[in-house]
Amino acid sequence: MALAEDHSEKLSVVAVGDNLIHPVVYHDAQHSDGTFNFKPMYSNIKKDIASPDLAFVNQESPLGGDDIPFSGFKRFNTPSQVAGDIVATGFDVINGANNHSLDQGDQGITNHIQTWEKFNHNVLFTGIYNSKKEANRVHTISKNGVKISVLSYTYGTNDMVSNYPYTVKTFDEATIKHDIRKAKKQSDVVMVSAHWGNENHHTPNKTQKKYAQLFANEDVDVVIGTHPHVIQPVKWVKAKNHHHKTLVAYSLGNFLNGQYSGDENNQLLGRIHFDIVKEPKGVHLENVKWTSMVNHYEQARPTNKQTRQHFNIYNLDDYTSQLAQKHGLQYDSDSEWNIKHLQDITKDVIDQTFLNEKSL
Repeated sequence: MALAEDHSEKLSVVAVGDNLIHPVVYHDAQHSDGTFNFKPMYSNIKKDIASPDLAFVNQESPLGGDDIPFSGFKRFNTPSQVAGDIVATGFDVINGANNHSLDQGDQGITNHIQTWEKFNHNVLFTGIYNSKKEANRVHTISKNGVKISVLSYTYGTNDMVSNYPYTVKTFDEATIKHDIRKAKKQSDVVMVSAHWGNENHHTPNKTQKKYAQLFANEDVDVVIGTHPHVIQPVKWVKAKNHHHKTLVAYSLGNFLNGQYSGDENNQLLGRIHFDIVKEPKGVHLENVKWTSMVNHYEQARPTNKQTRQHFNIYNLDDYTSQLAQKHGLQYDSDSEWNIKHLQDITKDVIDQTFLNEKSL
């Protein structure tokens, strides 16, 4: 769409990491009649998700079908009610490409896709595909006069193999370059969802840096990184041979989750906000800001991690010492759970240019 010389379009975007629904989480959301309600768990940050024009989340645990048993690690199957509840929270760009995509096999892929199809054009779900045609198609979403392509790649699928080679895209240079160049012709902005990195490491590895540079060289606008379960830096990565820079959030860490590693870093969550500005001379990103969040839960019996309950996400800025004292990690001798420590982790990992008084 051509713009008048003095006209511009702006689109606000927010992104979070791994929505990873362990059994303790879905049991906490379950009513006595067997139905589920996850909405209260997201309620404290709903305004921050719903207010921007677009909101991205990685649906880490697949919605493999309500007619088979729900399950957790290592082969997840999450109640489909999660889909409606995260849409109600404000999410409208959902990624399905990650190492758990094939946890429930090819039928799980079909069930997962069909769950999101119920939301029609209000939600862009991408990253897993039930046909070669869908895998080859550029998946886009348009708002405020800005058209965004979303490409998704994962490092692998936990040794689970589909009968169909197009189901999930893994990192491959030739495929990625082809996809990006195709997307650039069809949209104003190219966003990549990259499921990569080493778990529980705050530093990007060589493979992440290699592909971040490839994305920059191919003029990708923004990369949303997931998988490490902890936060990693945000960087502007410059193209090598021309004037372009790509915003790379190497890892946003977890989102709602029930990990019980005893590591406080798994419960420190990241959210990134940025504005996309479309002008006659091109597109650029501005107002990039980071917000740390907390995955709060309590523990009914101090010695039993399976009694975790009252899951809820808070902005770190809103999290109180009284809440921190109730967190289930207080019962773990290996964990250092206090607000100052969470703030210090954020400041150690995230460059101060992306932080403000509401970031932590």
